[in-house]
Amino acid sequence: MATMPDCDRALEISQNNPGLGVGIHLCLTQGTPRSGKLRYLVSGDNQFPRKIWQLLPRIERNRNALDEAKAEWAAQIDYALKRDVRPTHLDSHKHIHHWPALSQIATDLARQYHISRIRCADEISIGGTPRLSAGYRALRFLARKLKRQCAGPDLRTTDWFFGLAATGKFSAAVWRCLLGQLPDGTGEVMVHPGYCADLDVGSTRLTTQRQLELDGLCNSAVITEINQYAADNKIQRVHFGQL
Repeated sequence: MATMPDCDRALEISQNNPGLGVGIHLCLTQGTPRSGKLRYLVSGDNQFPRKIWQLLPRIERNRNALDEAKAEWAAQIDYALKRDVRPTHLDSHKHIHHWPALSQIATDLARQYHISRIRCADEISIGGTPRLSAGYRALRFLARKLKRQCAGPDLRTTDWFFGLAATGKFSAAVWRCLLGQLPDGTGEVMVHPGYCADLDVGSTRLTTQRQLELDGLCNSAVITEINQYAADNKIQRVHFGQL
């Protein structure tokens, strides 16, 4: 996220790994704006609100807030481009680019910057894994609307998506359930692996859960199963830029 303190190091890592597909995690719900001092989207200390329910009323009630959102997202994209990182796709923190007023901005910017891939969190159901909450079911509904906006020749997305309900719970067992029921087509699997040292609930709701997801992703038996399943079924593992 270009609004966060460690974004320079993240870009440095991506530059040192040119085969890694890196998207822009558009943000209006955490950190400091890239476009300077804002008026309609931020609190008095020029920080973005942490909660979606704090952001959306500002977006819906004031056209100026939407103008600020577009300028801010453009600044976040420019931040990466000016550092020689070519984004493979657009997605967003807390999936806010699915909100109708913001989805139009996201697709407009994707076309403007020739970033032809966008995440659509059209979650599939996988037996034996956590069920979608009411909030995530609403997000899936919006994702299907965004998916229709990405049906033209200049924008693309995946056929399916998985990871909403399993956020913070993506263990080795969830990976095995997914592998056993993997649908056809192109798909995105969303995970949040990481180390939990120095993390607190004031900065993220996922703390120790990140270690659980890291352990699941790096589980040697799961890696072997994924590799074998991919070989047996002629599955390619690609990033958004290779779709």
